Amino acid sequence: MPDDIRPVLPRASRPARLAAFLRSCFDWDRPFLRNMLMIALPLALQELVGASLHIVDGMMVSSLGDAAYSGVNQANRFTFIFQLFLFGMSSGGSIFFSQFWGAKDLRRIRQAMGLTLAMAAGLSMLFSLAGLLFTRQIVACFLLPGESFDLAVRYLRIVAPGYVLAAVSLVYAMVTRAAEKPLLPMIASVSGLLTNTVFNYALIYGKFGFPSMGVEGAAIATALSYAVILVINLAFAYGRRLPAGAKLREMRCRDRAFIRKFFKTALPVVANEGLWGMGFTAFSVFYGRMGDVSVAAVNVTSTISDLVWVLFFSITNAAAILVGKTLGTGDREKAYLYAKRFLAGGVACGLIFGLLLALLRLPLVGLYAGLSQEARDKAQLLLLIASAGLWARAFNCVNVVGVLRSGGDTVFSMILDASTLWLVGVPLVGLAALVFHWPIEYVYLCTLTDEVLKIFISVPRFTSRKWMHVLTGKE
Repeated sequence: MPDDIRPVLPRASRPARLAAFLRSCFDWDRPFLRNMLMIALPLALQELVGASLHIVDGMMVSSLGDAAYSGVNQANRFTFIFQLFLFGMSSGGSIFFSQFWGAKDLRRIRQAMGLTLAMAAGLSMLFSLAGLLFTRQIVACFLLPGESFDLAVRYLRIVAPGYVLAAVSLVYAMVTRAAEKPLLPMIASVSGLLTNTVFNYALIYGKFGFPSMGVEGAAIATALSYAVILVINLAFAYGRRLPAGAKLREMRCRDRAFIRKFFKTALPVVANEGLWGMGFTAFSVFYGRMGDVSVAAVNVTSTISDLVWVLFFSITNAAAILVGKTLGTGDREKAYLYAKRFLAGGVACGLIFGLLLALLRLPLVGLYAGLSQEARDKAQLLLLIASAGLWARAFNCVNVVGVLRSGGDTVFSMILDASTLWLVGVPLVGLAALVFHWPIEYVYLCTLTDEVLKIFISVPRFTSRKWMHVLTGKE
């Protein structure tokens, strides 16, 4: 038929297009649902165990009073910064692990693993030395001099040497996850939790013939749990001959083009997590200037919220694995469809669990009976605020960490995260806490502002598909 007489088909209306888009987001077929659950459920349990490590520490230490609880939690802010940098390095490597797993290229997986291990080992040694040599200076960033300050110093000096163990362990766990064996790192994490719980009880309170060591006992238990998790992850990797069970010569890479591609993709993720971590550390610095009650309330809120974030981190990691693996095969359309489904699932879960968190906030805060009534009252109010913003944070986490990064769009992700946090979130929280001296609930509310702004910027990027980079060279 000639072009001049070809009939013009009417374009679908905006509501019809929106309805079609939503159907594609929530129409989860059986293969996708099965793959998602096989990866997400073990990851959820592993994240729950990881969150429980801090919850067990917090609940046991809280019985020693507000000062001990605030000291341990503020000392762990330094650990939090380290873990974010470490997560950035391992996540940068995971982009390659997942895509090359999709391409069935074991040689490149192990070379990327070697580069990731080198970065993680160097980083962990740097943080360990800083924690040992400049302990008081580090703690001074988070707490004013006093009882909680001294307890934080004692805690950090014991925990810091274990950072090297945690770094090596995480890289092995990430490679194992990317190879769709998430159950094995979960077993290692459960073993670490049991170790931490038993030795916390024994060393904090002086049980089973051990001395009563208070916060120092909690630090020793945490360091021991790092060692147990590493040993089990190594045993699985080499005992079962998994992709993570690489020999040293297999992890060496002399391909300069691949090394350049690796660092060009991975380093923005490291910078992203570092800048994001320092931004949230700035929040902790502001909280630390508001007194022990505010610090305790924020830490209780964060600890309880971690239980809910177990679900979102598992969805995020499952998205990174499945979307990255699908992109590695060169199937862009299926990768985009999977990404839409994960984003829709994240928002839906954010709304549901936000409501549950709001309804259960009173009994959850009641678990911290050792804290003052004022601290518990403030924590209940902060949990209500956190539950209202949970869906926005869930969307951003899944989109930035699980989708955009898995497609290799790491530079945009870094700029998005860092700019909204440092240009909006940090200044607002700083002004509210240090200049206007607002109550902690208003200061905490300011931390949600950058999350809302991030949604408006990231959605157009996602729908443009400019984030989709096939690093394996397959189309």
